[in-house]
Amino acid sequence: MDRFKGKVAYITGGASGLGEKAAKEFAAEGAKVVIFDFDKENGIRVENEIKNAGGEVFYFYGDVRKADSVENGVKTAFEKYGTIDFLIHSAGILKDGMIHKLPEENWDDVINTHLKGFFLNLQACAKRWIDYCRVNPKENVADYPDRRVITISSQAAEGNIGQLNYSAAKAGMLGMVKTAGLELIRYNVRTHAIMPTLIETPILSDLLSKEDGKWRKYYSGRIPLGIGEPKYVSQVILFLCSEDAWFMNGEIIGINGGRLDKV
Repeated sequence: MDRFKGKVAYITGGASGLGEKAAKEFAAEGAKVVIFDFDKENGIRVENEIKNAGGEVFYFYGDVRKADSVENGVKTAFEKYGTIDFLIHSAGILKDGMIHKLPEENWDDVINTHLKGFFLNLQACAKRWIDYCRVNPKENVADYPDRRVITISSQAAEGNIGQLNYSAAKAGMLGMVKTAGLELIRYNVRTHAIMPTLIETPILSDLLSKEDGKWRKYYSGRIPLGIGEPKYVSQVILFLCSEDAWFMNGEIIGINGGRLDKV
């Protein structure tokens, strides 16, 4: 399928987990994919796997927490491909802890990876998109190139024990999406967030394997459809970047496994 033929997808955290799955599916649909990640070993692995499957991709080593690194990654993508059509912010870490035990450095790392990382990448792309529109003014918004921004929030944005830093970061993303949706639609940029429940990814492997699978059983019992697969998230990401979602902006979409209250 060539649903995204000629489009460019820039994916932070694309070396593993949800970002990796999205990168592979975008490439399979004809997009040119840029993977931005500080996990060099897996970044090169995913790059090679996509190339071996016939996709177009390149891996860029970088850190979403550092402005210079983000700027270099986005600049390189624009130089190589001319633009970025889809910004997918998937970079994420977990450093959980109860409020009274949470080290300041764990707060900083999680906030900076999720929230600051989203801001830096959004800003780096938006300023280039806006500059293009100002140099090439159109009478109608829809005449500008169609751009999409998708950030991966979480159901933890609604609160979760032991995840003050993670919940704060994921909740902050929702306000950013609404604000960006208001600011950037005049340039034909649509911004969305998705809020998955627990998904089978490397970031959750330690939690789900603890105490001989006690926590896997616990969460599986609280999510009617069970712990999710990465494809359930990537399919929504690709939908939000497709023509089918052209008339949508600033949406926050839950991927909840059938559960409507908190996990």
